[in-house]
Formats: sequence, structure tokens, C-alpha cells
Amino acid sequence: MMTEQHEEHKQHTFDCFCKRSLKYEAYNAYREIRRRQQRQVNFSELRSEDMEQLAVCDSYPSECAAYAVGDEVIRIQNDRLADALNTLSKECREILLMYFCLEMPDREIAEHLDISRRTVNTHRRRAFQELQALMERGSK
Repeated sequence: MMTEQHEEHKQHTFDCFCKRSLKYEAYNAYREIRRRQQRQVNFSELRSEDMEQLAVCDSYPSECAAYAVGDEVIRIQNDRLADALNTLSKECREILLMYFCLEMPDREIAEHLDISRRTVNTHRRRAFQELQALMERGSK
């Protein structure tokens, strides 16, 4: 008879253990859900500035203007700038791109184009002024 009571006691103890385990697992699960809710923000609650930081815009090489300058290919994504560059002569465009994009000094540009350094300087200044005027006219 003692064994029967002992067996029943074991069952009740195991039953209590299982219920307690489930109870604390539920507590842990609810605590984890609450913790995540405090950390996570719904997209609908984000400001537009924050949403823009999360956005990714694809850019493809075919969408930008490409200019071959020496061994380099320079890609310009701004359409207005590309149109303005296209109105310049090829030599002036190359001088500007070498100077601003490839960061070459006038001396290196002169050696590359086989012209004098002073000519490069003059062409660069005039081309820059012309480009600036074209961009200002385009924005009005």
C-alpha cells in the first residue's frame, strides 16, 4: 500500500513540476515579447526622414552619362550636369573631368593632353565659368 501512495505522490510531484515549468516558460515568453516590443518600431510609426534612411535606390550604369578620360571612365549621375558637360568642347570637358574627378593637377593634365600648363589653366577656368552659367540657367 505504501508503494501505491508513493507512486501517487511521485505523479503529483511530477504534475506540479510540469505545471510550474510551463508557467515560468510562459512568463519568459511574455517578457521576451514585451522586450522586443520596446525595442522594435513599426514602419507606420517612423518619420519620413527615418524611412528615407532605410530606403535603397538602385543605380545602373546605363542610367548615368559616361565619359572616357584617358584610361578612366567617369560616370555622372546628375542629368543636368551631364547635359551641361555635353555642351562644352571635348578638350574643355576632359580638362574639367581630369581636374575635378581625377584630381589631377594642371601640370599632369598638360602632359597628358600635350599642351602647355597655362593653356590648361585658361581652358579650365573658362570651362568652369561656362559650366557654372549653364547650370544656373538650367535651375531658373
